[in-house]
Amino acid sequence: MFTLQAPKKTPTPDTLLPVRNPWWRALLLFTLLLLSAGSYVVLVSVAPEGDDRLSWIVPFLHVWMLCFLPYCVACALVLVSKPVTGRWVWVEMEIILVGALVLRVMLLPSLPSLSRDAWRYLWDARVILHGYSPYVYVPWDKALVPLRDALILGNSRFRNVPTIYPPGAELDYVSSYLLAPSNLLVLKSIFVAFDMITCGALALLLARRGLDPRRVILYAWCLLPIVEFALQGHVDVITVMFTVLAVLSATGSRPGERVLTGILIGLGTLTKFYPLLLLVVLLRRQRGDWVLVCACGGTVLLGYLPFLILGHGQVLGFFFTYASEQGLNAGVTQQVVHWIGMQRGLALTTILLLERIVAVVLLSSVSLVVFALRLRERLSVEMATLVLIGTFLSVSSHVFP
Repeated sequence: MFTLQAPKKTPTPDTLLPVRNPWWRALLLFTLLLLSAGSYVVLVSVAPEGDDRLSWIVPFLHVWMLCFLPYCVACALVLVSKPVTGRWVWVEMEIILVGALVLRVMLLPSLPSLSRDAWRYLWDARVILHGYSPYVYVPWDKALVPLRDALILGNSRFRNVPTIYPPGAELDYVSSYLLAPSNLLVLKSIFVAFDMITCGALALLLARRGLDPRRVILYAWCLLPIVEFALQGHVDVITVMFTVLAVLSATGSRPGERVLTGILIGLGTLTKFYPLLLLVVLLRRQRGDWVLVCACGGTVLLGYLPFLILGHGQVLGFFFTYASEQGLNAGVTQQVVHWIGMQRGLALTTILLLERIVAVVLLSSVSLVVFALRLRERLSVEMATLVLIGTFLSVSSHVFP
């Protein structure tokens, strides 16, 4: 049976272009970074402002797509050329990682224009620090009248429902609020710091797998995470960071790394629920692996405990209602089931039930297959992680960038 494993040594097939003048390639990479930075200046200038987003969204998307041109050329340059050696490795890695930071910092001062989620993060932090549970009190609750303002609450959305964000995310909001109350720039700066940790962890993971660490450019310069995290300030950046760190930790063999891996999975689960699927990927057939499960479970329990006390047992807020909704931005599996149900003339309640059944069956089946392949070491950690997260997103009721 074919084994999907990462190669142990850096592949240098004849199809890769030789490195004769490494300074020339570093110069080209730096030039592409300058072109990317220039395109970002234009991107910021056409970003939607205020509530009049519809008239601005088309120009923004046009520039956004054009920004992919230097990015794609830079990725192609890295992928088709042989890895460099000596000091030029560090020169190119510095260009890639410093460039990733520069591109993110360029978007930080701009207010979120395509989503209002980041304002709700600050509102939740304010509510918590005043002794209320965001899982119990909706923003329009009379008890929260003294906390209302035109900036944070005025820019928030879903003001008639409690929060949906897990405790780990809420604690990050609170940390930002303690550093600088009601300051969206500080919150997004923390998110950018998390994203840079992800870039560094990916480079280290590539090197540990015997692959060219320059390939981190595929993520580091990609516009999707840069816009979503540095401009829009979405909390998913924390989940991505802990997921990558958990995979990186799982590839190590030092004492205590199984405990660390479990803690990282737990921290990721405290921001979004899907990192819990990493247990399916990382559990081994060996005595004592209960340490991984206990470390993960204990971390999740400790994260929920203060909110269980604050909310008198209520810690899910709007989550189940939100997750059970059928949205136009649902995952591909839900979309297909919904379309088939409509073609068959089924009632909406029946269609929603079928969507849930298909979601449970599909995710359970894929998880069992991945678990079996991982026990036999027929599937790499990275591939198994991508398969499970991809399956989860395909059955989700709401999928955003």
